[in-house]
Amino acid sequence: MTKEFADTELDMLSPSAPKPAHYDSSLNGWVLSRYADVLAALHEHRLCPVDSRSEGVPDRTDLDAQCRLRRETLTAVSPQRIKSWQAEFTAAAHSTIEKLPAGTRVDIINRFAEPWCLAVAVAVTGADARDSVRLSTLAREVSTATADPSSESLRHSAKAASLQLAESLETSPIPMGGPAFVALCQTLPRFLANAWLALLRHPGQFDRLRREPELLPSAMEELLRYAGLAHMLFRRASKTLTVSGITIAQGARVILKLSSANRDPAQFPNPDRLDFSRRNAPQLALGVGPHSCAGGSLIRMAGGIATAAFVQSVVAADTNSPIEWQGGSGFRSAKSLYVFLRQHS
Repeated sequence: MTKEFADTELDMLSPSAPKPAHYDSSLNGWVLSRYADVLAALHEHRLCPVDSRSEGVPDRTDLDAQCRLRRETLTAVSPQRIKSWQAEFTAAAHSTIEKLPAGTRVDIINRFAEPWCLAVAVAVTGADARDSVRLSTLAREVSTATADPSSESLRHSAKAASLQLAESLETSPIPMGGPAFVALCQTLPRFLANAWLALLRHPGQFDRLRREPELLPSAMEELLRYAGLAHMLFRRASKTLTVSGITIAQGARVILKLSSANRDPAQFPNPDRLDFSRRNAPQLALGVGPHSCAGGSLIRMAGGIATAAFVQSVVAADTNSPIEWQGGSGFRSAKSLYVFLRQHS
């Protein structure tokens, strides 16, 4: 790696510093952002997952449905199934990269990450490949609204798009095929955009990963820590409880700042440095405990395949192309990433 992107003054990859747990009246909820506090909250089963606009605690029926869907998803993306997909997705990644013009400048997100992730989404959800463009457009509407949850207009269009996705994928072997399609087709490439930008800004780690591909599993954990997409998770207390020394009343809202916890210097020395040698506690980007991401293993596998192809194919960043960001308070990502590809040997 001979050129790198310099950090900009307004760096969307740098979250706010963690603070002691406190109540924020403007957010109408308790805010937890230190690693230990967020970790404790993630393990607390009485803090129920909700969306950013939820006004109350899910009822028993909703909670049971969440648990059932989680179990079904874990079965659908079992280690055996993931292993069977791995060779297919690796071959597709190499094929997609090899079709790009060698030795040229390309937007690696538009030309590689997005089309490859769409192919992965189609394969995993069993979608009709002939309908992939329409499904991708619907998924983008949903993802855009999630990235900017304050927009009423985006939320309205996303609701209609979600219904169409659910209808199109109602026979998917994956529970909730629509959200799974969005996660793989949209969320994954947006995470890869930020992860690859982080790699380009740390050329020593980029070169190390190219020389030592066996580092890939630990590298993915560090990239999730450093560039994980979700800034926050939301919870509601099903009962009055105490977490990290604070008493949270039944029904109270709790905001978990994942990105801040993943940069907590008390847990990760020199947290703003990407370092594949870290041997700290697990990153929290995909959650932990009873409500962790059921598709986490699939995300790690797919992200690792794409990242391996990226580091073997890219020779330099185009530092003359400024980073354009997309998204909102939900999450932000680099919209494009221009790089120079190496010549085929």
